[in-house]
Amino acid sequence: MSGAVVDPQVRDSAIDWMVRAQSGLMSADEHQALQQWRQASAEHEYAWQRVSSLPLMLQPGANLLADATARRALESAGADPQRRRQVLKCLLGLGLLGGISWQGADSTLVRSALATYRTSIGERRRWALADGGSLWLNTASAVNLELTPQQGRVQLIEGELALDARAESPAVQLLTPDAVLYSRGAHLLVRHDRQGTQVTVLRGLVQVSARRHSLPVPLEAGWQTRVDSQGVGAPSRVDPFMAQAWLRGILPAERMRLDKLLAELSRYRPGFLRCSEEVAALRVTGSFQLDDTDAALALVANTLPVRIERRTRYWVTVVPV
Repeated sequence: MSGAVVDPQVRDSAIDWMVRAQSGLMSADEHQALQQWRQASAEHEYAWQRVSSLPLMLQPGANLLADATARRALESAGADPQRRRQVLKCLLGLGLLGGISWQGADSTLVRSALATYRTSIGERRRWALADGGSLWLNTASAVNLELTPQQGRVQLIEGELALDARAESPAVQLLTPDAVLYSRGAHLLVRHDRQGTQVTVLRGLVQVSARRHSLPVPLEAGWQTRVDSQGVGAPSRVDPFMAQAWLRGILPAERMRLDKLLAELSRYRPGFLRCSEEVAALRVTGSFQLDDTDAALALVANTLPVRIERRTRYWVTVVPV
C-alpha cells in the first residue's frame, strides 16, 4: 500500500492505539485487540506502521505517562478512544507531558507521516501521475493526492511542490493551510512556510484564494503571489528559470543576505545552521549546490570574510574571520 491515502477514521484509530500503547496501561486483552485490529485489513496495518514510525519517542515528553497523576488521569478515561484523546489533550495543555505539542503531532507530524507522498530532509523526488502529469516534492515536504476522472485534489501539508498537469487532465484543487488554488492543465510551484503560501505559475492560469477570503485572484504564467492570513498579495513578475532552480538542485543567489542564504540551505540539512549577527547582512552572489551543503558552505567561506565553525556535524555557525 505504499503511497496509499489512509482513511481519516483509520488514521485516528491508529493514533488512539499508539496513545494506549505508549501509556503503559494496556491490558493483555487490549494488546490482543490491537493485534486483531492490525490484522483486520491491510489499511489498518499500513496506518499502524506509519504512525509507529513517527519520531515522537525522540520528542521532549515522549515518555508520555511517567507522571503518576497523568497515568491515573488517562486510566480514568477508560477504553473510550474519544475520552482518552480529550484527556491527553488536557494533559498536554497543562504541561504534564513535557514539550510535545498535540496539535503539532496531530496536524503536522501525523498527517505528514500518513501523506500520499513525502520527502525527507535534503531529498527531492519526482512522481509520474496516473493522468500523465508529474509531481515534484522539495526537501521535507508532504502531500496528499487524490485523482479522479472528474477532478484532482492536492493537499500540501508542508514544504514545497511543483505540479505539472496535462492540458487534458481534470481540473485540480490545491489546498495549503493558507490558500485554495484552482487550475486546469497548469504548471505551478507552491511553497508553504511560516510566512504563508507562495504560488508561482509557469504555464496556464490559476485562481488563487485565501482560506478566509473566498474571492479568487487570477494568476497568469510568469507571475507569483503570496497568500497569508491577510489575503492574497499583489502579484509580481518572476523569472521562470530562477523559480525552478531547486528542481535542478541549485540555489541561486543574487546579492542575497547571508542569513537568508543560510536559512535556505538549512532546509536541506539536519541540525542547526546559522550565522552570527556580525555577518548576517553580508551579501552573497553565486549558485549553490543543494545536494552538497558542505560544499556550499565552503564556497561561502571562500567568497566572504567568514569562517565555518562546527560544534558538531549538526551544529554549524558562520562567524567573522
